[in-house]
Amino acid sequence: MSYSSGPIITRQIVTIAILSALGGSLSTFIGYLGNLINLSLGVPFGAGQFMAGLHVFWIVLMRVLVPKNGVGTMGGLLKGTVEMFTGSTHGIVVVIVSLVQGIIIDIIGTIARNDQGLNGNSRVVWWLGAGVASASNVIVFQLFYFAGAPDVYVMVISLLAFCSGVIFAGFFAWETLEFLNDTGVIHDRFPSIRTEIPEKGKRSILYRRNIPAVALILFLVVGVTYYVGVVRPLITDPYSCDVVGLVESPYSFDIETYFGTTVTIEAELIGSYIHLPAANYTGVLLSVIIQQATPLPEATGLRVMARDGYQVEFNLDDVMTDDRLLLTSNSDGLWLIAADYEGSFWVRQVFTLQVL
Repeated sequence: MSYSSGPIITRQIVTIAILSALGGSLSTFIGYLGNLINLSLGVPFGAGQFMAGLHVFWIVLMRVLVPKNGVGTMGGLLKGTVEMFTGSTHGIVVVIVSLVQGIIIDIIGTIARNDQGLNGNSRVVWWLGAGVASASNVIVFQLFYFAGAPDVYVMVISLLAFCSGVIFAGFFAWETLEFLNDTGVIHDRFPSIRTEIPEKGKRSILYRRNIPAVALILFLVVGVTYYVGVVRPLITDPYSCDVVGLVESPYSFDIETYFGTTVTIEAELIGSYIHLPAANYTGVLLSVIIQQATPLPEATGLRVMARDGYQVEFNLDDVMTDDRLLLTSNSDGLWLIAADYEGSFWVRQVFTLQVL
């Protein structure tokens, strides 16, 4: 290695590290945003794939700015690791998802062979490849979480993720690169990414055509600030949940230190998209947990909220008399087993029980 190549290699390593850190941190918020979309449409998963391309956006930037084989793979692995440690509700699975996406982007980079430019047919290859990488998350999650989902539904959300990848990891990635080029940050790397703009009115033209990239960046920054500051608990024990709301004695329930009576029931999850065969579940009845907080006389409902923003509501009288509604624990935290309810009422990663 020559001395002159040292600064270039250092810059490339720093670029990968910064984009991986940003991508991993922001992807946690994007995952939360996707769950809000699911909640607003009344589905347990899938609709949030509209935002899936934003996860691949960062890997595309890395692979284009550092056009070397393996950068996408290593960048995806690093980004997924950061995302896992910044609070992703998917745990280690998110690392596998990001790694697969990085491998696909590496393959696309090899096919495109556009070390020096971002124009022409290579742009289309990158955009379509970004769509494929984005859709790959559905397949990985299908292997881990969505067993039993109808093939048609999986195809629909895969198509949604593909379109998201084309838009957010393709088009918006290029808008961002062109914005950086216009501002001179990467002009030495991609001198032909845009045609030259006449000096007269140049600043005004730059502002107008880079509005999409700036708007996306502002949206992500504001969204993440809100998510971290307001929505996501700073410290969350996955095996405990807060009992709050219209109760005399709010408290934090911890299933690992609970010494009361547990029950075992047999239940089968039958949902619109997921089916789990009948199995035995052991845990603490929800009525016992709520009774310990002593609901106020005016309380009529119960809202169960998950760490990813998903939530369901029950009639409080029904909860207090239901002997097949309980909290149990699994590898990712507390799980609400609602044996006599439709599958969408089975809530994973419960962190708040709010009496209404």
